Amino acid sequence: MGLDLVAVLRKLGVSLDTNSAPITPPGMVSWLGRLFDVTPEHSNLGMLEGMELWSSGQGFAPLDLAGIETWLFDAPRGNHLVIAERKITFEKSDAPHREGRNLTIWTQNDLAEFIGHAVIDGRLIIVDELESIEEETEDELFSGKGPFTLKPTNDFTLLEDAGLDISTAKPVLIPGEVHNVKGTLRGPGEDEVTRWVLNCGGLYVIKELELLERSPLLNQENLPIEESPKFSELLSERRTHSDGMGDLLRWWTFDDDSAIITTHSVLVPAHKGVSATGSKWILNGVSGVLHQNF
Repeated sequence: MGLDLVAVLRKLGVSLDTNSAPITPPGMVSWLGRLFDVTPEHSNLGMLEGMELWSSGQGFAPLDLAGIETWLFDAPRGNHLVIAERKITFEKSDAPHREGRNLTIWTQNDLAEFIGHAVIDGRLIIVDELESIEEETEDELFSGKGPFTLKPTNDFTLLEDAGLDISTAKPVLIPGEVHNVKGTLRGPGEDEVTRWVLNCGGLYVIKELELLERSPLLNQENLPIEESPKFSELLSERRTHSDGMGDLLRWWTFDDDSAIITTHSVLVPAHKGVSATGSKWILNGVSGVLHQNF
């Protein structure tokens, strides 16, 4: 979906707590939130109080059984609902099992049915209402005086892989920009999309954006901010397209001329350290990118 799935679910009355995410390695399945105040209607769909809600995210690569098995190995005990926003290569009945973990999978069709009934019932207007969700979300995030401090993911996997020690690093803040980019993907057809893009030591698509209520008092470090960035290379993507004979991978190219961009100044939490060889490094706490030898 081009829209924030958490915002859509909340608009449909699903109560989600997005704090205190379970600790799992980064991968194709990402955490959306924890269900609470489950209504009888949602309970009939398999939602449970305290159930962890996950998403496969978008993309052309299908979600396979190996990906689910890898994720489930690290998933905490309890009930889990995985929403597959991409195609799956297995039957739901073949989903893996692990003691103490109850897994439910929604396919694209299940999600479409859930949203479709809301449209039919009048609880969701498919165009105006969805656009208002995005506008309201942005207004809520960036209200008041900036710069605004982004919430970090606290994922230090890259440091471990690079042989670096987070305990010797110092937390810092990096000035950057966040662009809300709306425009057209052109391929076999046209698709209007909205993306959050972080401009800090490069351009990075941020799936879910959250702000800290208070900015910590930390020293600042600088990474390059691209002036007048072009988004076609970053936002273009390969998607499956059916030509009547089967599904083919086709390029969908973002049209820079169609872009409507809103920019906000932000501070990005990061960690700065020195390697055993004396070279400096910075781990961007939002994009998860490790900058070395600068």
